[in-house]
Amino acid sequence: MIERFHLAFRAGLINRFGEIPTASKLAIEFNLRNFQSNPISRESARKWINGQSMPETARLKALIGWLNLDASFIYSTTITEKASIPVAIDSQKNMAKVEAYERRKIEGLAQAAMNFVSPLTAVLNTEGIIILVNSAWRSAAMLYPKLKGGSLGCEGVNYLAVCEKAMGLGSEEANKVARSIREVIAEHSKTFTSKYPCHSNGDKRWFEVKVSAYKHLDDVCCVVTHMPITEATFKKKS
Repeated sequence: MIERFHLAFRAGLINRFGEIPTASKLAIEFNLRNFQSNPISRESARKWINGQSMPETARLKALIGWLNLDASFIYSTTITEKASIPVAIDSQKNMAKVEAYERRKIEGLAQAAMNFVSPLTAVLNTEGIIILVNSAWRSAAMLYPKLKGGSLGCEGVNYLAVCEKAMGLGSEEANKVARSIREVIAEHSKTFTSKYPCHSNGDKRWFEVKVSAYKHLDDVCCVVTHMPITEATFKKKS
């Protein structure tokens, strides 16, 4: 529980102050707003900041109200913790909040992991609709004029339809990618890789596109990545 408090507490401090304040500043600011318990010392504030201790109930409630902390997260318990921690989730509504928070946390971790990946990456559902992109993909989509600031190339857009309706330079490769996405989704384990040029505004660029699929329970998703490559790599035979 102390670890969850520490994470939520530091995030709340940054939202409130724009940074982690000094122990002295935190003690002063908290004591000005704390009317339910005795004032805290600078040492207590320091321990809260460093994750060495957490406040007792009255002070914790004051912090939750002042810093707008997520109480569901702080008080949530894992299966192994339920037997040893007396704080309980006392209603189905509160339990639903905890479960929703856990789902958001997992989604946030997935997004952070995707953003860490350098290739342009998008995840599609079985209909070809983009459900998640990383920051590299989003930045590229925003810079590409035909995608209208990224609105035609990010979440909610049917990537299959975009590739199938492509016209002009590069349309042949786009159509091939669309066909491959359908095959990969249908067969789950199949992968597709191809290299293509993508020149614009006088800049010559080459990419390698890879399409793969994964299955989790009854859901199948398709991952599309575009990796920048050199001209020599493009011309090299696979």
